[in-house]
Amino acid sequence: MTETDLRQEEYLQRVRVSALRREVFGQSDPSASAELLDTLQAAETELSRLEEAAWAGRDTDPDGAPDDGMPRGDHMVTRQGVAEVRGVGTTGLDARTSLHMAQVPTSIYHLFTRETNPLVSCTIRNVAGRVRRLRIVSFLEGYSARAVDTVEFVGKVTVTQLPTLFPDRLREVTELTSATLNVLVEDLDNGKVELHSTQSVPLLARTTAPLTVRDPSTGRWNDMTRVLGAFVTPNAPAVMSFLREVADHHPKHILTGYQVSEEDVQAQVEAIFAALKARDIIYVNSVIAFSPEEGTATQRVRLPRESLADREANCIDGTVLVASVLEALSLNPAIVVIPGHALVGWETWSGSNRWRYLETTMIGSHTFAEACAAAEEMARRYQWIDEETGIEPRFRRWELRRLRTKEGLTPME
Repeated sequence: MTETDLRQEEYLQRVRVSALRREVFGQSDPSASAELLDTLQAAETELSRLEEAAWAGRDTDPDGAPDDGMPRGDHMVTRQGVAEVRGVGTTGLDARTSLHMAQVPTSIYHLFTRETNPLVSCTIRNVAGRVRRLRIVSFLEGYSARAVDTVEFVGKVTVTQLPTLFPDRLREVTELTSATLNVLVEDLDNGKVELHSTQSVPLLARTTAPLTVRDPSTGRWNDMTRVLGAFVTPNAPAVMSFLREVADHHPKHILTGYQVSEEDVQAQVEAIFAALKARDIIYVNSVIAFSPEEGTATQRVRLPRESLADREANCIDGTVLVASVLEALSLNPAIVVIPGHALVGWETWSGSNRWRYLETTMIGSHTFAEACAAAEEMARRYQWIDEETGIEPRFRRWELRRLRTKEGLTPME
């Protein structure tokens, strides 16, 4: 089977998986049909296999890097934009650039670092046998400052960059739009440009949370789900005001976090459930949607204040809303992401690493016990799959306390 055939089969399988996810997670109780869940999980396993096969056969350059169509060597090849290249035969330098985000996630871009999530990288080989001094510059025209690095080297060097976006320009990005990425490599010894490439890069709307983004240089999907922690906003005025309603549904009308007992922790979570049910917040069926032709898997996410005001939420909206209230109570919540869906978890006692889970889509239609049972069955299933297959993590539990302290992930507001 050719690479083109594999990519087509991968796409068709992704469509099948998306349809199955809608069927499963569109039910009032997503854990209700074990047979349907088995079918979905088998389809997801097949999709993972096809993804691996489709990208394993990509052409590589002599250094073993995927052929991403960017400028290299004595010639120029681009899939988008234009490039000016002075080749290794005339300058003794071979400069190659790679784009690492098929789309720029503007809502969470400021949380990235160039070490972990670079926008672009430039690899340069110096075959001249003497020290060379170069300047590498990248920027999104009209949307970012210039990222600049100066290097002095013999042999080979790779520079990663993440240009800083302008906040005032990002406020205008309310729909999918495009920007031009410029990358320049300048020879500081003679003042000449070794390479200048431009490429059109899509910018995601500010209201969109990318859950995975494809790296065009490798074809792999990079997991971004941890950044959902930025949508957990415990200090937002609407969340803080809502605590009064939560207290009204607690048997003792008090909220104490981890100060009393493990049983009282559960009573506080149940009070959150009851207060949201009293608010009549309805579930809107909007599962995670992959767009492989656009290079991203995205989800429109309401901030907790918006969900409280609109009185509606999809699975991720409900998860970040409940997590926000839990964190406001000084409890330790977790965002749990499984393929096509999200749950909220909470640590049953501080530092215990014992967790319970809640299916937020069942708040308006089921009891607290039923919503917990459904979530815990889903968590059990996907944890078991991870342990048995070892292919890729399908159960991702992002503990808010760790995201805040270890990764510096702060609330969006």
